[in-house]
Amino acid sequence: MDSFIFPEAAVPLIEVSSDRERLEVNEEAAALLSKVECAVCPVCVVGLYRSGKSSLLNFLNGRQRGFAVGPSVSRCTRGVWVYGKPTVQRLADGTEVATVLLDTEGIGGLEADAQYDTRIFALSALLAASLVYNSLGSIDENAISQLSFVAQLSKHVRFKEPLESVAVAPMSTEETLPPSRLARRSSSVELDNEEDAARLGGFMPSFTWVLRDFSLELVDATGEAITADEYLEASLRPQRGYEASVLERNRLRHMLASFFPRRACHALVRPVHDEAKLQQIDEVQPSELRPEFSRGVDELRDALFAPENIRPKTINGTPLRGRAYVELVRKYVDAMNRGGVPVISSAWDHVSRLECRAAADDALATFGTAVADAKHRIRSQKTPLEADALEALFSAAKDASLAVFRKRAIGDNSDDARADLVAKIKAQADDLANENHRVSDRYCEDVAAKLYVGVVWASLATIEADGPETPADLATSLAASWAEHRRRYATTARGPAKDKALLKFAHEKWPEAAHELVRRIEARHDSDAQREHDRLLKLKADLAEYEGTKEARAKMLEDAQQTLVTTQLDKARAEARCSAVSKQLEDARAKEKKTRANLERKVGDLELELERLRNQIASSSAPSARRHPEQVELVGKGGCKCTIA
Repeated sequence: MDSFIFPEAAVPLIEVSSDRERLEVNEEAAALLSKVECAVCPVCVVGLYRSGKSSLLNFLNGRQRGFAVGPSVSRCTRGVWVYGKPTVQRLADGTEVATVLLDTEGIGGLEADAQYDTRIFALSALLAASLVYNSLGSIDENAISQLSFVAQLSKHVRFKEPLESVAVAPMSTEETLPPSRLARRSSSVELDNEEDAARLGGFMPSFTWVLRDFSLELVDATGEAITADEYLEASLRPQRGYEASVLERNRLRHMLASFFPRRACHALVRPVHDEAKLQQIDEVQPSELRPEFSRGVDELRDALFAPENIRPKTINGTPLRGRAYVELVRKYVDAMNRGGVPVISSAWDHVSRLECRAAADDALATFGTAVADAKHRIRSQKTPLEADALEALFSAAKDASLAVFRKRAIGDNSDDARADLVAKIKAQADDLANENHRVSDRYCEDVAAKLYVGVVWASLATIEADGPETPADLATSLAASWAEHRRRYATTARGPAKDKALLKFAHEKWPEAAHELVRRIEARHDSDAQREHDRLLKLKADLAEYEGTKEARAKMLEDAQQTLVTTQLDKARAEARCSAVSKQLEDARAKEKKTRANLERKVGDLELELERLRNQIASSSAPSARRHPEQVELVGKGGCKCTIA
């Protein structure tokens, strides 16, 4: 409710043509109510003209001013109006409900038309979840008589289509029927009407009778105090008498009790004593209102708007949200404009079909958005989703889609609409799955091709022409490269097509790789044969060269042998000469050694002699030393350095 702007003013929901022949849904109000995403609880105020309906709404809404409230005797409100922004409340079970206040055109008055008034009341009863009937004074026979439009309710509202569509057929049609058929038809219609009327009570709103300007004391016949609800129930009990007027009023009592099994009563005293202020009640300040009136309004407001008392508008137990409620309004108005009678079951079926269709569209759009996002990622990134990821995406998107559907879908048409939605979801899911499979096929084919070049073909390229491997070894190596290809492919390939793509690729490329292996083995064989041929030719050339130089080599060997003999003779002579020289050298050395020994001996003898002489000189010159100390000193220093030849 906070996501859109709802004017704080009265907006016409159903407008009336100047001749009061046609009703028209106001698109502004319809658009505003359609934006209410939660359940709605329309509280509709009806009653006789100039009974203060609009002023009661102002009091209920806590406003002093709202609808135009005038003192004249003409009708101020025409058609049905939405009074301001709906109020959202959360119920005890967590359900959000928007209370929508509706004001209706007064019944009776100078411009009264019984047929028109009954249509307005019937429309109010159809639109409301809580119907507030506003009247002046107490519940007396006159007040009961003024409820004559309630007795006509079954003629203006039906639960199901009557037999042979009598209820929507023009009256002139019956005049053309044969009497026998008309009698049978009338009998069937009466039985159908009784059954239909009995079921209407379960679909009517709660009924709250507000007694304005109430001045009586609420007591029973014994003087005991009673509640307003007890006062209402006592007033609805059949009165004694068989006069036509009494029977008619008792019929009205019975119809009111039958159509509105959930009913209550609230008595409000006159808001002010001053008649002049009463005529301008919207100008009166809250402090000027009678306290008992303010208390009564508070009690009424609590009974209508307290969370524990609010009940959303439902059909067949299904709460209506804003859009469904607007479609129901359109259906009822259309039925009345066509001169027929609004049929609850057919209107509900119509709304159910529309809402289920819209719910399916919204749900499919939710699923489609998820699918479109996934498809965009797959195409832009050229990377497929794995099967489990795709299944998880489908599951989450489907759950979200069905949640959207359940939130809006209503009625018996939901099962068929859901089945159709699931079929469309499956079609979109299949389309995305096919697209994902195509992208997966291309992706996996590219992965397989790159790995083929980088692993298998690279392995073949390493086969050297003069390698030591045998053909069996090379075949084993090729098988190992394919195994490595599969291992890397398993960790790189993505999407549902990876197994099929690998089989297809291997089917195409395995023969190619095997052919390349055979070609390289044959090339190696040819290379080996050529090398052996070249080696044989070289051996033959070497042999021819060897045979051609054999004799020359023999002569060279002979010359070499002769030279060797000569050299050996020269060597022997040289060795003999060397031996003689060595002998001579040894003799010379011995002689030299002997001579040196003689010399050393002589030197020793001379040194001894010299020492003797020194000693002799020293002993013979001692006396003269005393006489000639300088000579002694000279001798002590080694003599006079004279050389003796």
